Amino acid sequence: MNDKSVSVIIPAYNAESSLSRCIESALSQDSDPAEVIVINDGSTDSTAEVAKSFGNSITYLEQENAGQGAARNAGLRVATGRFIAFLDADDYWLPEFVGVCVDFLLRHKEAVAVNTGKIVKLWGGDVMYWPPIPNSKEETVFKPCVLNDFFDFWAKYDHVKTGTVMIRREVIEKAGYQRADLRISQDLEYWGYLATFGEWGFVPNHLLIDDSRSVAAQQGWVEKYKKRRSLCPSVKQWQDRVIPILREEDWDNFCIVRGRVAGGFALNKILGGNDESAKSIVANYGNQMPPNWSTNLMRQGLRAGTLGWKAVCTFIRLRELLKSSFLYAFPKSSGNIISLLNKLKSS
Repeated sequence: MNDKSVSVIIPAYNAESSLSRCIESALSQDSDPAEVIVINDGSTDSTAEVAKSFGNSITYLEQENAGQGAARNAGLRVATGRFIAFLDADDYWLPEFVGVCVDFLLRHKEAVAVNTGKIVKLWGGDVMYWPPIPNSKEETVFKPCVLNDFFDFWAKYDHVKTGTVMIRREVIEKAGYQRADLRISQDLEYWGYLATFGEWGFVPNHLLIDDSRSVAAQQGWVEKYKKRRSLCPSVKQWQDRVIPILREEDWDNFCIVRGRVAGGFALNKILGGNDESAKSIVANYGNQMPPNWSTNLMRQGLRAGTLGWKAVCTFIRLRELLKSSFLYAFPKSSGNIISLLNKLKSS
């Protein structure tokens, strides 16, 4: 383990269409990582063949399907690098990611982790930059820094995503691994948990390409996410490890983040067929959920009583099925359908 060694951990589940691009981006960094570890999480497609085609350039592991958290933990158990970076199989890095993050952590010894900006590929060919590229002198210009208040920044900007983060190995050994029992948003729980162990760094460079939406559309995401949605945890399960060690002054901002998670969990519960659990989440955390098409609809359904709630759940599942089926069957027309759906959201 040298001062700049990095272990890249890539969990892969039915990722044959995107895994090669992901691995190549890790191997093609300007500052070579010490190792790239790919964990095949019980895939049923050609993920294994794609990974094995890289030969000794990677470390290849296999396990029965147990979720992203369990797969990342399997990678952590064999990782040898001083720094750890997780990269999802449907995303990829620009060549400077490893070098920029290592340089930041070497210069800022107080930071337990650092994350960068990202470019999100949207359905229909559009892209979104975070942080946004300023169009005027009045708009916020972000600079590399150690954040004064991680939870405040996270609540305001929702800035952390798997693939943008590099962590000190020594901090992981002290804090522990990801929670394998959380099949959804285990990464969000981990960022909040690690942030209680020290300062967090931020570099605004757009170095991750988030292509998860288009990859899921190509595969048909209703089927792709079916098992994960059926195993969606409760909000209480998600927060159990963080709350006992959370500082009192971080509570309000943590609740904003939790509201985003709760909104996602309620939606996943409905899409997984667990309407009553979703209803309970909305009843308990609905006032903390950020306003968007799904949370607004769920709050309206809750107020409308039993029949109203049932109608909302049915509509959400039907919408998801139609949207997924259309994008899978007609990917070149996806931009038109997304524009139509966006108009329906705002109407």
